[in-house]
Amino acid sequence: MSKKRISRNINLTEGSIAEGLIKFAIPLLLTNFLQQLYNTADLMIVGQFAGKNPMAAVGATGPISNLLIGLFLGLTTGASVIISLYYGSNNREELRKSVGVSYYLGITSGLIITVIGILLTPLFIRAIDTPPEIAEDATLYMRVFFLGTIPILVYNMGASILRAAGDSKRPFNFLCVSAIVNIVLDLLLVGLLDLSVLGAGIATLSAQIVSAVLVTVSLLKTDASYRLRGNEIKLHKNEAKQIFKIGIPTGVQTSLLSFTNVVFQAKINTFGSAAIAGIAAEGRIDGFLFMSLQAIALAATTFAGQNMGARKFDRLREGVKVSIIITLILSAILSVVAIVFARPLIAMFNSDPEVVDYGADFLIILSFGIWLFGVAETVSGFVRGSGEAVAPMVISLFSICIFRLLFVHIGMPIYNSIRVISVAYPVSYALNMILNLIYFKFGKWRDKTT
Repeated sequence: MSKKRISRNINLTEGSIAEGLIKFAIPLLLTNFLQQLYNTADLMIVGQFAGKNPMAAVGATGPISNLLIGLFLGLTTGASVIISLYYGSNNREELRKSVGVSYYLGITSGLIITVIGILLTPLFIRAIDTPPEIAEDATLYMRVFFLGTIPILVYNMGASILRAAGDSKRPFNFLCVSAIVNIVLDLLLVGLLDLSVLGAGIATLSAQIVSAVLVTVSLLKTDASYRLRGNEIKLHKNEAKQIFKIGIPTGVQTSLLSFTNVVFQAKINTFGSAAIAGIAAEGRIDGFLFMSLQAIALAATTFAGQNMGARKFDRLREGVKVSIIITLILSAILSVVAIVFARPLIAMFNSDPEVVDYGADFLIILSFGIWLFGVAETVSGFVRGSGEAVAPMVISLFSICIFRLLFVHIGMPIYNSIRVISVAYPVSYALNMILNLIYFKFGKWRDKTT
């Protein structure tokens, strides 16, 4: 093994737990930051150069897009867990097959979403009560977005393979390049050529293709045990079954969260373009907050997978405590920043006072509950890393989907305000955290660590 690879891949089964988790999570955090930067750059540049309505059109498409992609993105988590287990146990044959089938699943599922998404976009736009003045732009942007689902899933599969082996740096480096591509093209196509939402969609699509190509070339050229081999990109049934076992429940969990956001988007749309634009801007900002915490959860998942594979159960349990402490510290910092700078942050997208009022109020309320989200995600990340994904899905189904929908359904007729929706988030995060902690303490997953 070369010195270069030793410095690139982090072995989470040895050494300081806190140091290993932080070193592994920092590139993940920066990677998530750059991923969020894609849509944020689109929304911000469209809002500044094209106006409130095109900005609302871009923002209104997010929940639907995330709903379709979320189910299949769960497969990348499944792939990461399985590959980290095989990597930790040094099972080279199963590792090779898992890498190949991961790419096969990424390409196939991306193609399915592309076809379904493009064909059904008009139906989706009507289903969420999109205002007529932004419907045409929303349809155009969403269809361009769906053209990029294959590169989105290919990049995420490739990145999950690298992370499972302890390499969180290269996915970050690749996104640095694609983020620059995205922002430069946004400024050129939207700011200079005045292509509005079409320009924003093309910029994002181009950036996604760049990131997918870079991660794929990297995996094809590496001489490590997780190298991607072209002849292995096919359906290996046993490895696919293992990925599905974890990936499908995780994907369902992600889709359930997205489904509630679709329902809420339809309710937000009834308040008009200013509300849509303000909440869209808030969504981009809170995306940075939540994706930062998800970086810790992803690190926890990989940590659990590698240590389960190496059968270092005491180290796994100690890692839970360390991860929660890191999560709480990071949550405190992010909350303070978001609350103090809520209005200037929203105004960066669009300075319309009504837009800023809607977005800042939503962001402040949500920020009080991000630590609840962070702890729940970190704990469930350890459970998923052990190979158990059904319980986190069931808990999410109840707390994030059913409870949140009931909360808004009952609350909106009593108090017809967007605040009912914003309050539903931290309340449901609290319930989700409590249930995850109970399962972590008493659930059957613990049988695997004895």
